[in-house]
Amino acid sequence: MKKIALLLLAITPVFTGYSQKAKGYNAVNYYKDYLSSKDVESLKKAKENVDLASEHIDTKDNPQIQVTKGQIYFALYEINKKANEDMLATTISDPNKRAFASFLSTPTTELEIAYTAFEKGKKLDVKGDYTNELKTVKNIGIYFDNTGRANLNEKNFNKALPCFERAYEISGYSDTTLLYFCGVSAEFSNEYAKAKEYYQKMIDTKHVRENTYVSLVNVCFNMKDTIAGIEAMKKGRVADPNNINLVIIEANYFLRTNNSPKALNNLNIAISARPADPNLYLVRGNIYDNLANPKDATGKELEKPTDYENDIKNAEADYKKAIELKPDNFDALYNLGVLYNNQGVVYNKQADEIMDNAKNAAANAKATALFEKAIPVLENALQINPNDRSTMIALKQIYARLQLLDKLKVINEKLNK
Repeated sequence: MKKIALLLLAITPVFTGYSQKAKGYNAVNYYKDYLSSKDVESLKKAKENVDLASEHIDTKDNPQIQVTKGQIYFALYEINKKANEDMLATTISDPNKRAFASFLSTPTTELEIAYTAFEKGKKLDVKGDYTNELKTVKNIGIYFDNTGRANLNEKNFNKALPCFERAYEISGYSDTTLLYFCGVSAEFSNEYAKAKEYYQKMIDTKHVRENTYVSLVNVCFNMKDTIAGIEAMKKGRVADPNNINLVIIEANYFLRTNNSPKALNNLNIAISARPADPNLYLVRGNIYDNLANPKDATGKELEKPTDYENDIKNAEADYKKAIELKPDNFDALYNLGVLYNNQGVVYNKQADEIMDNAKNAAANAKATALFEKAIPVLENALQINPNDRSTMIALKQIYARLQLLDKLKVINEKLNK
């Protein structure tokens, strides 16, 4: 009995190996049958056999098995994609648009398996017997690329990213358009570390696009890496001095570091390039406003500068221009109304120090005119943003100052709700 047992043990591995080889042969034959007959059942049987053969210790290192697995799974993906494409026929008449849209609804699971199998097969194929079959990998890259683009169009950035990354890998990390798409998808998926890597690679390999430096700076700032962001901004300004987006980013940096003169210089450049951008006028107006009404770190008002009147005039002109370009610009309307109000307060304080009755009356009249000028501007701002308490409080103060009791009652009711 012991001898028989030993004999059986010796036979078993041989039998298992033969069985797995048979499954490998079956997979190849079923796949060939599918190619000639287009019988999906044959493809399913090919998949069942190749799944076992491609993982078994006796057959997993056979290049034909791995290449055949890649072919089978690539065929499965194409069948799924065609089915999804056919389902879209009732809603998308254009066949090209329909084919592109089907990438959104077709999972890339089979493509991933096919690519992995082809890569294994390529490493095992030392003799180069399957060079033609391995060319299918290029089509896999195209499918990943198209799937990424379809998701990018739909702003499905987190789905687009792995597709572009795989397509970029398949390209041999040489396709610079795919590199760019990797960066964009990573940035808008909040995968900032990846985005930084991709944008930096674009710069290092001299494949910079118009706003590559802009994107890199934004990514660094989103990562809270201010030092890297500033460094990228400075390099970008040198490499692309006419890039207005970089000019604006630098202007914001100057604003954050309280360097108003340099911020103004950048904004002047930006406005010359984009004269129809209301936000640029709003920001520049705000700088002039702050220069005219300086405050210390605690918010306490400081002495008015010698250039007060000119700064006020410039701020008013910029706020008005921002409103002209965008009539529902709440921030510009609010800032302009507060500018008039603050200017009126300044003249009121001056009047309190004037002993001459005629001059005192003139200063008070000037202040009243400014308060009256502020009212319609702030009321317009409140129409755009009816729940803004800062606007309501500003109007309340003016209504009280001018004894507009009916309006004061209404605004108090709104504030007390």
